[in-house]
Amino acid sequence: GKIEGAWLLGQNPAVAGPNAKLEREALSKLKWMVVQEIFQTETVGFWRAPGVDPAQVGTEVFVLPAADAMEKEGSIVTSGRLIQWRPKVAASPGEALPDHDILNLIYLKLKELYAAEPGPFADPILNLNWNYAGGPAHPVVGDLVDISLVAREMNGYAAEDVLDAEGKVLVKKGDLIDSFAKLQTNGSTACGVWVYTGYFYPMSDGEGNIMPASKRRGQKDPSGLGLYPYYAYAWPLNRRIVYNRCSADASGKPWPGGKDLIWWDAKADSGTKDADGKPVLGKWVGYDVPDFVPTKAPDAPGGKDPFIMRPDGKGGFFAGMNEGPLPTHYEPVESPTTNVLYPNRSVNPTVKVWDTDAGKEVGDSIGTPDKFPIVATTYRVCEHWQAGGMSRWLEWLVEAQPEMFVEMSEELAHEKGIRGGDLVKVRSARGEIEAKAIVTKRFKPFHVNGKTVHQVGMPWHFGWGGGGPLEALGQGPTANDLTPHVGDANTAIPEYKAFLVDVEKA
Repeated sequence: GKIEGAWLLGQNPAVAGPNAKLEREALSKLKWMVVQEIFQTETVGFWRAPGVDPAQVGTEVFVLPAADAMEKEGSIVTSGRLIQWRPKVAASPGEALPDHDILNLIYLKLKELYAAEPGPFADPILNLNWNYAGGPAHPVVGDLVDISLVAREMNGYAAEDVLDAEGKVLVKKGDLIDSFAKLQTNGSTACGVWVYTGYFYPMSDGEGNIMPASKRRGQKDPSGLGLYPYYAYAWPLNRRIVYNRCSADASGKPWPGGKDLIWWDAKADSGTKDADGKPVLGKWVGYDVPDFVPTKAPDAPGGKDPFIMRPDGKGGFFAGMNEGPLPTHYEPVESPTTNVLYPNRSVNPTVKVWDTDAGKEVGDSIGTPDKFPIVATTYRVCEHWQAGGMSRWLEWLVEAQPEMFVEMSEELAHEKGIRGGDLVKVRSARGEIEAKAIVTKRFKPFHVNGKTVHQVGMPWHFGWGGGGPLEALGQGPTANDLTPHVGDANTAIPEYKAFLVDVEKA
């Protein structure tokens, strides 16, 4: 079916999406769009974009003012799997609310409407387990969400007493669960994110203070390896290094070098008993949580296998990718050269190429090197963040990096008659933008298959500002007006970083 509406939380596809001009046109075909945002981004005001007639846009746009990250309490997860609880440190302006409070109000209103007029499929709405009241009072909307109740559900808790095979209570009804190993399939436990189990469970900070694990800020590091196990919580199970069986040799002894992490102790009490009721000895001990069954001896079947998420427990030099098991090279869909490795197959045969309105003024067209001989890429600068929604409204960041630019080599600039600071046109098969030229030694010509190939680079943070009285301070053309709708064969991540353009002095 067709998509009639879109609900966007902190997203700016009018700038961030590949072939962004086409994405803005797609937004104009929606019946409605809701945007939860801290600023009036280009997506909020897509109907004010250059060249767009607002009278021709039928999309009804609802803007819900949201709170910034510093204006709400909750957890943040790093790419290193560290979950840290972050307090609210500033009040949000006006009627701005945290995203979870906005969604809570929407749900409560939906439930009210369904209760008044149930209709078909009302049960999932009316019977949803949604009880998060108890937060601070708001002068307009009343009580807000108690975010710790959301954290509790994400962590996991016992809906009924959790019993072991002998009927012993492992977790009392209502208590939080400390390990996903205690989650049950019989309905006695509830958990929103199983890998996070334990992140809100009461734990010590190493100084005797007990608190939800992700709130800890303990500074002790018994290993001396920089693990800091009492600081916040690393999913899963506060394990700081995954696949840590690799830190010991086949017999379970730490590798030489003084970086002991975990090791097999044949005399340690495993916590289990044999048929005669005697303690079973032997378990893995050390400074981290073992990333495998802690009582599995090194000489047991699988006792030497560290990669537990693989069926054979072993590492591998290949994987089940869509285009084949072994690493190889394909050219981007738009490339100035042929693939030396596969002369008859330059491009990945399983890559996803969209062709919406190909050949039209606004469409997913693919460029060729005879018309677009220069390789282009996009990147970030340290003064701005992503599509600019959190940086182009801040005076000091805009002052530091005020406008859009295109970088090129001295050789290309000489060939094109371009000097630093000149306004230049950058064209692809999808569109054209104008930007200031930066002529730099950072860019050098490539020598590919016996010919010279030039490259240019552009930041992708900029947009026209969203329009209206609250538009961005930092404005400029959108680099993603040039990028193609091409998706990686395995993840569909857009091919932002390699496409073809031509450049000329404006």
